[in-house]
Amino acid sequence: MSSAPTTHPTRDIGESRLPYAALLAVVFLWGAGPVVTKLISVPPVTGALIRFGISIPVLLAIVFATGRRLSRSTVRAAAAPGAAFGINLVLVFAALQEATVAVLVVAVSLQPAAILIIAGPMFGERPTRAHFAWTFVAIGGASFVILGAGSELRTSGFGVVLALTAVAMFTGYFVLTRAVRLNTAVDPIEWMAAINIWAFAAVAPIALFVSKWSDVTALEGPDWFWLAVLAYLTGVLGHVLMSWVHGYVEASRSSLSMLLMNVVAVSLAWPVHDEPMNWIQGFGGVIVVGAVTAVLRIPPAPIRK
Repeated sequence: MSSAPTTHPTRDIGESRLPYAALLAVVFLWGAGPVVTKLISVPPVTGALIRFGISIPVLLAIVFATGRRLSRSTVRAAAAPGAAFGINLVLVFAALQEATVAVLVVAVSLQPAAILIIAGPMFGERPTRAHFAWTFVAIGGASFVILGAGSELRTSGFGVVLALTAVAMFTGYFVLTRAVRLNTAVDPIEWMAAINIWAFAAVAPIALFVSKWSDVTALEGPDWFWLAVLAYLTGVLGHVLMSWVHGYVEASRSSLSMLLMNVVAVSLAWPVHDEPMNWIQGFGGVIVVGAVTAVLRIPPAPIRK
């Protein structure tokens, strides 16, 4: 991995709308993730291991077919965020054994606030007061989207710990990837190949302990199809795009945009799983879209050196 600094991305890309278009594509792909996952009849940890396992060969094939190479420095740099990414999935599955989905999603919705606090000292980002205000408005709107369907907030103390730790792990993956993209010339495809390798390594011991071979042999054609969609579109394409976006969009902005995933998930669950969207969720969705749009329209502040 080259150590050439990329703190100031190319102006014609950084100031264009292309990174924001890519960010919206990620929002849709990641928002579709839970809807697709619900179509797969496989134990969660086994599904996570298969997801990473079928992603790695494709990413490595792209790396070498395009004349890139997976350097030792890239693999080393991806160790911590990759492990955090893999452990995050395991913790998510464990949290769902102790808490309702609503508890986990509410915890995840707090991530933009955490990123907002971290972004200043870590990346030199300077969010305005309006940015802070709209962030908390968006979190409030996301709560309407999540709880508007009458979701229960039921959990044990251990469930709360698992949910918050899962969010911390994903936040670690998010900010470490942003740091690498901001300060080095790492290629997004090479980076995600290394991330998936470490995520697979983190999940494998747990999956081998709790999973059975019959879980894999029981998979049918539709399961493999939706696993491929989850791995290659939500996983490979979504995360490669996001790692590229990190080089051009402030972490506090891109993280806040992830709240739109809740709107996408609820909207897609209606036609796919026959889960109707009520007016409270619709109202919350309008608040989220409006707040995120307001933040994205605020001119970025100069990065502190």
